[in-house]
Amino acid sequence: MSVQILIAIHNASPGTGTFALATSWAQRLNGAILAMGVVDESTAVPASVLAGGSASMGNIAVPDANALRTKAEKYVTEALRELESHCQDAGVACRHVAKEGNPEEAICLEAQRCDIVVLGRQSTPNPDFGIPTREILSGILRHSPRPVVAVPGHIQQGQGILVAYDGSLQSARALQALVATGLRRLGTILVVGVHPESEQVANEHAERAVEYLAAHGLAVDRRIVVSDKSVECVIADEVQAGGVEMIVMGAYGRSRLAEFFLGSTTTKVMDGVPAPVFLFH
Repeated sequence: MSVQILIAIHNASPGTGTFALATSWAQRLNGAILAMGVVDESTAVPASVLAGGSASMGNIAVPDANALRTKAEKYVTEALRELESHCQDAGVACRHVAKEGNPEEAICLEAQRCDIVVLGRQSTPNPDFGIPTREILSGILRHSPRPVVAVPGHIQQGQGILVAYDGSLQSARALQALVATGLRRLGTILVVGVHPESEQVANEHAERAVEYLAAHGLAVDRRIVVSDKSVECVIADEVQAGGVEMIVMGAYGRSRLAEFFLGSTTTKVMDGVPAPVFLFH
C-alpha cells in the first residue's frame, strides 16, 4: 500500500522538522508526497487588525500590504523548494501545487487527494502573516476529510505508536482512520486506557481498541492507567517514560463553548507533548 502524504505550507507554518519527518515516513512506507503551498489571502491585512486591534496602533505604522504579500510569497516558495530538496535526497516522489486563498479551505480541498495531512504546530505568532497558525490548524482539524498529523518544532525520538483511547466517538474514529492509512505500519501499537477511578472501565475501553486492531493483524500492547491526572498529563508521562514516534487520539470532543472555558485536551497535548499527534475529528 502506497501512502499519499499532503504536506501543507502556509505563510508562517513551521517547516524543517515537519519536512524531515514526512519524507522519512514516505520513504519507510513506500509513499509519495504532495507539497502544497498556500499564500494566505489575509496577509494583506496585519494580524493585529484581524484580531480586532487598531489599524494604526498609535504611532506604530501598519506594514505595507504589498510588502507583506511579497514576504509571504517568498516564504512559501522557499519552503516548497526546501521540501522538494528533502524528498530528492530521500528518493521520495514529490509534486507540488501553489495557491492563494484561505489556507483552511484550500488545504481541506486538496486533502481529498491524499491519505493524511501533515502540518507543523503553532510557532511563535508572526504579526505580519495574517490568520494565526493555531487558528488555521484548529479549523483544518475540524473540517479535514482526512486525518491530520500535527508535528511539533522539536520531536523527542521514540518508537511505536501510542493510542490514547477513552471509548469516545472521536477516539473510535481516529483509531479507524489509523488502520485505513499506512501509518499503522510505523511500529508496535500501545493502547493506553485511562480512567480517574475505575480500572475496569479503563480496561473495557482499551479492550475494544485492542480487539479492533488485532482483527486487522496489528501487534498491540495495552496499558491501563487509573489516575486523577488529566489525560494530557498521562500521555505526557507515557511519552516521557518510553518515547513514542506518534500519538493517536480523537480531536475536539467538547463543544466549542466548553473548550473556550475549560480548554481542549487536543490543544493541551499538542502544546505539551514533544511527539507528532495523529488526529481525526
